[in-house]
Amino acid sequence: MSQPIAGDTQLYLLPGDPVRNVRLPRMFNAVFERFGIDAAMVPVQVPVRDFAVHFRSAFLARNVRGMVIAPPHKPRVVDLLDSCGLCARVAESVNVVRRTDDGQLEGDLFDGDGLLDALDYYGIPFRGKRVLILGAGVSAAAIGLALAEGGTVNGAEYIAFHDTVSGKAAGVAAQLDAFFDATTVAVDSNAPEGFDLVINATPLGLSDGDASPVDVQRMDSHAALFDILLRNQPTPLVRAARARGLHAQAGFEMLIQQMPHYLRYFGHPEVADALCEDLAFLREAIYPPAMQDEIAQPIRYRSANVA
Repeated sequence: MSQPIAGDTQLYLLPGDPVRNVRLPRMFNAVFERFGIDAAMVPVQVPVRDFAVHFRSAFLARNVRGMVIAPPHKPRVVDLLDSCGLCARVAESVNVVRRTDDGQLEGDLFDGDGLLDALDYYGIPFRGKRVLILGAGVSAAAIGLALAEGGTVNGAEYIAFHDTVSGKAAGVAAQLDAFFDATTVAVDSNAPEGFDLVINATPLGLSDGDASPVDVQRMDSHAALFDILLRNQPTPLVRAARARGLHAQAGFEMLIQQMPHYLRYFGHPEVADALCEDLAFLREAIYPPAMQDEIAQPIRYRSANVA
């Protein structure tokens, strides 16, 4: 980052534990520099036991304008805010916080918006489709909420959650079903047959020795797969799906597509609009060398079986 930091520079913090490999500060600082915004994002490592104290004390500094919350702290923010958006309330988690002009702290959750925008970027159909979400954690809940919020016209028709922790998927599904019209259920099996889209929202795949969260050999021939993981990409799951000829994508685009939402939320609508037109420089910054060839020509969804 080449911009000088002064006393009136706006600061955005990214608390997490760990924060060694977080990508968002690199992305935010590239945006701030590109568009001449006198701001900086700094990652801060904060243990769970200290998070509430850190959160409250950090905003005592008047030039701290906001935060992006990294794991494992997202569920701990809701009770520390003055208000939060619908997605954050339903998912009971927050990944972005801003200080308003009157000093209030507001939060929201953009994981699901980023996922839907990523699917649109790759041309992967989800509207009116059947979606299997593997996992029932924070990101899975946000993704399910975004898919359900659009109804059966702009969202998915049928959303199924599967999690190996007993009752976890049922809890998320029941919560979403109470708010939205889309059919939202928990399923006992990770069997992918009959689904148009499978989304891996589990940590399985961070290591090559992990068990696969789903058997890609059983996926329907027209189905697509999205793996939200950022590390170890392309994961064994993505590689296996691609080897079978299925359209499979890594989680980078979900992160990238959240950037316009973040900038708009932080009060930079013109920058958000510009990012919607050109996100290539951010892809170049965070895609690993082995996947750089996917930036210029993204792998688009292709199937004669899906309209």
